[in-house]
Amino acid sequence: MNGDWERQMDIYGPLERAGRCLDIWLKEEGRQLEPLQRQRAAALMARYFHYEDEVTDELMLSFLRHYSGRREVDMEDPTSVRMELKSVLDAASSAARPSRALHIMAVTLGLCLLLTLSGAGWALAHAKITPAQQAQLKELVAKVAEHEKAKGTSTAAVWAQVKHPLHLRRYQDMSWWDYRGVKKDLQARLEK
Repeated sequence: MNGDWERQMDIYGPLERAGRCLDIWLKEEGRQLEPLQRQRAAALMARYFHYEDEVTDELMLSFLRHYSGRREVDMEDPTSVRMELKSVLDAASSAARPSRALHIMAVTLGLCLLLTLSGAGWALAHAKITPAQQAQLKELVAKVAEHEKAKGTSTAAVWAQVKHPLHLRRYQDMSWWDYRGVKKDLQARLEK
């Protein structure tokens, strides 16, 4: 009880402590305050020292260092710990937003890639043979017909045997995929 009266009557003690802490912090940070601003800051800090129980110089310096961005936390002060936890959690919630945007961009990019590959696959599967390949095929058909002339086979008959299973009317209608198989079949007939 007697210590409480001493604290209540010590008017200049909190001002001196606040000024001392402020000077230490200003020196650490390499900053300066004009006399009126320094007096105002010291008075606000002194009010805190005067009305709050168990506020030490270390606690006030911890607050000032935290304010200047050093992120020093006084583990004995629940308020300091709570404020640091709040700042960490605030940073975590703002970091979640870009990851969602990144996820949406990745899905969009994946879909675009899938559509591109599908289109390229469809174009490749339905690609028609070139004029040079048509000429090679006609030449092979003619060679087979000449080779099988003894059996009475004509060029039209060989072409009819080739186009019937593929449901083709002209050489130009043949797909790139069918061309390879037809060419192998005709070469095999020549070798026999």
